[in-house]
Amino acid sequence: MSYISAPMVAHLWAHQSQDSARNGSNFYFEGKDIYSYGRHFRCASIETNQRGESVYLVTTRTYSTTTAKHMHMVRNAIPCGEQIFNTWREVSFSNGRLSESKYLEAAHYIVDQVERIGECLDAQRRSRSQDYRDEVKDHLLDIGCWVEFWGLDKRQKSTKGRWLMPVLEKLASANGKIRRQYWHVTGEGSVSNYNFSLTDKSQYQELFLDLLARNLFHASDSGEFEQQVSQLFIDRSGDELLWEHFRQRQEKQEEVNRRREEIRERRRAEQRERWQKENEERQRVACMTFEEKKGLWYSGELSNAWFSVPCGLEFNTLLRVRNGRIETSKGIRVEAEEAARLWRLVERFHQNETNFRHDMVHDANNNRWSINSYQNDILTAGCHRISYQEMYNAARQLGIAA
Repeated sequence: MSYISAPMVAHLWAHQSQDSARNGSNFYFEGKDIYSYGRHFRCASIETNQRGESVYLVTTRTYSTTTAKHMHMVRNAIPCGEQIFNTWREVSFSNGRLSESKYLEAAHYIVDQVERIGECLDAQRRSRSQDYRDEVKDHLLDIGCWVEFWGLDKRQKSTKGRWLMPVLEKLASANGKIRRQYWHVTGEGSVSNYNFSLTDKSQYQELFLDLLARNLFHASDSGEFEQQVSQLFIDRSGDELLWEHFRQRQEKQEEVNRRREEIRERRRAEQRERWQKENEERQRVACMTFEEKKGLWYSGELSNAWFSVPCGLEFNTLLRVRNGRIETSKGIRVEAEEAARLWRLVERFHQNETNFRHDMVHDANNNRWSINSYQNDILTAGCHRISYQEMYNAARQLGIAA
């Protein structure tokens, strides 16, 4: 069997060019269904009703990084202009009919959309930037197309020959048993933590009845539909000036965003100016001799980031006194009290190197550094090699050396 790439598998499925194809073992299709890793994860299916109309059902579930890539290929493979329903609910015909469980899943898809409409209505009351009318229109149109495609607006026989009633009537029912059946639904989740427990969504039935009474599931004239949806937001919020208030919040937020952008741009300009000055200073320092740089470092005009002792010298570290502490050119700081203790040791080592003994240096951050050796008047402590003269000069500045 010749190798088939994963994008080609998705293409062959979307166009139904052949009955099946697979890319290895983790991405394949059989007939109308395409899977990632197995039948437990159906990426999408192509459903055809009794009128010969086809739609693509694309799952919104998640599973893994690889499956996410498969889903991207599936979506890209679907021809432009085709009807797509994005839902994790797996509804499908069997010999042109719905089973009772699939019919219930089809009803729960409508509950999902009504819930999202409710969330949009609530969000609009507080929104400072987003107009949710287009999103609500899309959900309403989805419900209308969904009902029409599956024939849910009329009674139909199930796969077992039982009559299935128009679904909108069932969703509108006040009967407690029917309400529990149609408004207690399973929630969406990833396959890895899939939860089959039921969630009560009956609080959205009143909104559903309102939408039904307004005939919003069957859009006719686009202008009238736009106006009806706009009025829906006003009526549900109880605020006759809802859109005026939204416009005011929007303008205020835009002003806040503008000021924030001005601040960000000013900070970016300041940052660019700092970078330019630092670059100029770096180039200036690069042209200096070591002696010139050393003088600037001692005075505190040059930071450790821009200063280092050249290689090839017996020592690799300089000392300076700032704010009553000793600082090394490698960024370590030692308090005056600790410096006085160390100076007494250094004096004994200087007078007679055979008196050397290992000790510990406690820096200003309470870190401990080993004194490794003292030879030829060079103290080695960790990565520091410091000359006696350098230590003597620092000790004199601190007033602890004669």
